[in-house]
Amino acid sequence: MSKEFPGEKLLIKVINDLADFLPYLVLVGGWVPYIYARYIWKNVPNMAVTTGDIDFGVGAQDFKGKDTVSSRVQRLGYGERHVSMDRMVPFIPIVKDLEGDLKAEVEFITDPKVPRKIVDKIIGTAIKINEIKHFSLLLDSVMTAQMDARAIQIPTESMFTFHKMLTFIERENKDKLKKDLYYVYYMLRFCPKKEQLADDVVTLIKKQKEGKKVKENLKEYFSSIDSKGPLLVEQENGPDAYIDDVRQDVFDKFSGIRRRVEE
Repeated sequence: MSKEFPGEKLLIKVINDLADFLPYLVLVGGWVPYIYARYIWKNVPNMAVTTGDIDFGVGAQDFKGKDTVSSRVQRLGYGERHVSMDRMVPFIPIVKDLEGDLKAEVEFITDPKVPRKIVDKIIGTAIKINEIKHFSLLLDSVMTAQMDARAIQIPTESMFTFHKMLTFIERENKDKLKKDLYYVYYMLRFCPKKEQLADDVVTLIKKQKEGKKVKENLKEYFSSIDSKGPLLVEQENGPDAYIDDVRQDVFDKFSGIRRRVEE
């Protein structure tokens, strides 16, 4: 059974603080497999590695509210990390627990195709907005999860997995690249309907125009058991109580998808 990660109380605080904005936000990043494991799937034996940061995607929904995320977090006394030392904006909000022992940056991401004026109506102009190519794939394929009596949007299992397969290679930080590949492995390994998930990912690779890039990534990183991919995931996974040969299992899962795509 998945256990609570200490940083979860920070995520719950942010979700409660931003309750009015939740219909316009999609929780993304390393928290997604954690949410699946803890709140949606059943009897998952271990917890997905997660990040300390809390990331939300922002799409092109028309927001009618008068408040913004930036004014809300400032009013609630969130900390701020200023992108430029000599300017107060843009800033990245920092949520802290009451004791001050835990803290996490709260980041907001959109697709370059989403008009900035729409994003600014929701987030405001003071918070730094990251733009990521292909991000609309995640924003357009979501489901709702219940967390602490709040409904939050997260990417579907198949699109989250597909998108990580597409974008992991663009990570400049090797540790984040490893985590992205591990999240894919975690989804493929522990999803209760893993055969359906594999089917759906294969379908996305074949039908989405970005699927060609996914195929190239799989070929580069998972062409053999000694390729970069299985080695990196094995390192991130660490010792495993359930599988003797993690590297072989990683290779089998990724190469299985690659083989079906090429059929």
